[in-house]
Amino acid sequence: MPASKKQLVDSATAEWVFWGKSVWNVAKKTATIGHKDDEESFAQYVVDNYCSVGGGNPSLFDIQNDEYAWSAVGMSAIMKNAGFTVAEFPFSQSHSTYIRAFIKARLNEDQSAAYWGYRLGEPGGEPDVGDLVGYARGEGLTHEKAQKYFDKKTSYKSHIDIVVARRATEIDVIGANVLDSVTKKTLTISTAGHISDTQHFWFVTLKKR
Repeated sequence: MPASKKQLVDSATAEWVFWGKSVWNVAKKTATIGHKDDEESFAQYVVDNYCSVGGGNPSLFDIQNDEYAWSAVGMSAIMKNAGFTVAEFPFSQSHSTYIRAFIKARLNEDQSAAYWGYRLGEPGGEPDVGDLVGYARGEGLTHEKAQKYFDKKTSYKSHIDIVVARRATEIDVIGANVLDSVTKKTLTISTAGHISDTQHFWFVTLKKR
């Protein structure tokens, strides 16, 4: 059985605590970072505990010098530790692997899928605890260009965070390789319940089913 919301939050929180409870309030532009991946023991932790799940064999130098993006393997480990199997959640070195899988699952009305993908702002796709939210990465992006990533069929640069708390006007999300740590971001949401942060190119919510 796929992981529960509590298992997901507990798994993400455990990694966040291990990394020193790093926090970033995106709207207020304030951040306090605990441990970073430029610390050798934490770079080694990425290899031993994240790459062993999501794949890849980077050197510690690659991790410490930002030559290897470990956010997807970090999220893969969080999902595995929560209780997901690879059949339920495709662990990967690329976030787009599972973004595309769960967008396709919704298009195919796959009732067995753990998540279904919704476009940013789409009714029914309001992010809540246990959901995954994603933004596009890359040179020359705009908000409009990022929205087209939803329909991409091939791999692309992106990032996924897991929602661990929701309040009236904001959500807390935890993601890996955020400011070189496992960091909890606070993001503003609109009155309609969708992410209103414009500092990242958000385009998708993967709703837990």
